[in-house]
Amino acid sequence: MNDFRTRLVHIWLLSRQDLVDRHRENALGAAWLVLQPLAFIVLFSTVFSRFMRARLGADTDPYLYTVYLIGGMLMWNMFANILSRVTPVYGEKSHLIRKISVDLWTMPLHVVVAEWVVYAITMAFFTVFLLIVGHPIGASWLTLPLIALLLSGFAYGVGIVLATLNVFLPDIRNVLGIVLQFGFWLTPVVYLASILPPWAARAMHLSPIFWAVDSVHGVVVWGQWPQIKELVALCGAALVMLAIARWMLARLESEMRDTL
Repeated sequence: MNDFRTRLVHIWLLSRQDLVDRHRENALGAAWLVLQPLAFIVLFSTVFSRFMRARLGADTDPYLYTVYLIGGMLMWNMFANILSRVTPVYGEKSHLIRKISVDLWTMPLHVVVAEWVVYAITMAFFTVFLLIVGHPIGASWLTLPLIALLLSGFAYGVGIVLATLNVFLPDIRNVLGIVLQFGFWLTPVVYLASILPPWAARAMHLSPIFWAVDSVHGVVVWGQWPQIKELVALCGAALVMLAIARWMLARLESEMRDTL
């Protein structure tokens, strides 16, 4: 019990410090946690309000593509940020790992907590924007936290695997940056999957990230409940990656601590 409580304290302290450190040197400090999401919503609602309207059948709703774009972007950003920030976490926190007894499995959870705070703030502004423009918000929105949780679990599993390898192969972090750029454009965040050739659309349906983004688009844009098969597949992918990450970390933890 005391060990579990200690882990929670470590996660809480690291999460709070993470949010503070992001804008410590800026004059407005933590206010940027609010201002950046607000600027994000304003930018996309004004610049892209007419883009791809015809493909979405949005002739009667000038903001439908904006809703499509922002809904997908918020989910993608959370996934990419968790993955890119968990990957180098052991090297960045090596000074703590050497000084105190830190559980390497739960310690990176502070990244997930911090990204969930940012996601929640941005979603709050997004919701206010939708209420202002009159876009309907239905009961299916209650599934958004579940989708975000499953995608976070998948990102955390992949991140722990890459973080473990990154201790021995520091180039992993640089390669990840390139992979994420390709991943963004291979996921229908700013476009519809229907514009792709049939073979590309079929391949895209094998991606856990697509399952999450597609589910969010269905909920946010059209007020549909997520497809059960996509949620089950996303849950399975998350559990498999977490199991692989747990196994790899257990096998290599001793060597990792020596290297760090």
